[in-house]
Amino acid sequence: MGQFTPRVYSDLKSPNVLFMPKVFDETMQLLTDAHEYFYLFGEDDQQRIPVDLKSLYSCEMSRITLRLSSIMAWIMVQRAIFTGKIAEEDSGRYGLDFQDACMVDNRILHGVLPSYVCYLLDRTLELYERVQRLDYQVKKLH
Repeated sequence: MGQFTPRVYSDLKSPNVLFMPKVFDETMQLLTDAHEYFYLFGEDDQQRIPVDLKSLYSCEMSRITLRLSSIMAWIMVQRAIFTGKIAEEDSGRYGLDFQDACMVDNRILHGVLPSYVCYLLDRTLELYERVQRLDYQVKKLH
């Protein structure tokens, strides 16, 4: 397999990204990296993985996607609260979703799954943990 080099996600200068731009940019970068990896190398990696690990590989690809989509949804809700599109008193209804599935430490998969999948698992877990701490702080404020 060739060396995978993620494309750099350019900073968005859009006025729509008013809230937590670094978390947003990092999430978008990881979404781009994951998409490009799975699109360019996912099928080849799946063919190389032993049959008994194929479902594990698929589950972990889904976990990466779930973490990133949950983070993005949380950011968009926080932005909506910040801009007044969601009332602050309703903010308690919205939190970071799927914590049971997303807070799984995948370090035991290093050496089992392809290295870039493990890299994405590590990076998305670290980002999810940071957003979870932000979610806790936001809930304390409201």
